[in-house]
Amino acid sequence: MGVIAKILEKKSKRAIGHIKDVFSSKPDREPDYPLGLHMNAVLRFDPTDFILAGDDLKVEFPTGDIAVSAIGEFRCLGLSFYRFYVKDLNDNEWTLQVAGAGKDMEIVLYQTLDEVYPDDWDFWLNEETGLIGYQDFNTPDQVEYLRLLRNPGPAYVNPVEFRESIRGGGESLYIDHAMMLYSRDIQAAGDHALNEYLLVSREEDEEGAMVRIMAGVPVGPMSLTIL
Repeated sequence: MGVIAKILEKKSKRAIGHIKDVFSSKPDREPDYPLGLHMNAVLRFDPTDFILAGDDLKVEFPTGDIAVSAIGEFRCLGLSFYRFYVKDLNDNEWTLQVAGAGKDMEIVLYQTLDEVYPDDWDFWLNEETGLIGYQDFNTPDQVEYLRLLRNPGPAYVNPVEFRESIRGGGESLYIDHAMMLYSRDIQAAGDHALNEYLLVSREEDEEGAMVRIMAGVPVGPMSLTIL
C-alpha cells in the first residue's frame, strides 16, 4: 500500500473522532520546503529523458498534472531529505525526493515497483548475504543494479537506517526504514546517458513491516514545473 493510501485509510478510521477538532483547530503554518513545493502543489514534468530512454526506464512518466498529497521528512547520511508523495487523477502514485540544497541538491522521481511481505526476513537482512545491502540487486526480469554505498567494497554493507515523519490530510505517519540504494546506467537515444536508481527498503510502521522496491530517475529543477 502506498503512503498516500495509508494516510487516507488512517484519516478515514479516525474521521469521527476528529470532527470536533476540524472545526476548533487552526491550520498549521506551511513550512518552507525546497523548490517552493507545498501540500496540494500541482507538478508537471518535462518528458525528454523518458522519451530518449524509450522502454528502458522502469519508472512510468507521470502524464498531465499530479498533486502533492503527503510530505515526508528525515535526515540521513548527514543530509536533510524531503519526500513529496504525489498522485494523478487515476490514483497512480510517485515520490519526488529532494536532498541537499543549492548546487548540491539532488531531485529523484521514484515509483514503487513491488511490495513484499516476507516470511523470511533473514533472506533480506542477513548480515552477510541479505539482499538489502548486498553488492548488487537483480530484479525479477534480470536487470542488474549495483550498490552505490561503498562500491567497490565488501560484498555486504549494513542498510542505512532512519525514521521518516510524514504528514498529509491532517494525519501523521512514522515509518522506520532500513534501506540501500542501487543504480544502473541506461544508454538512451542519441548517446544520451541516463542513470536509474533502485531503492530497496524495509519499511516498518504501526501496522507491520514490508519491503518496498522503488525505481527512480534524477530530475533537473528546470524540468519540473510547480503550480
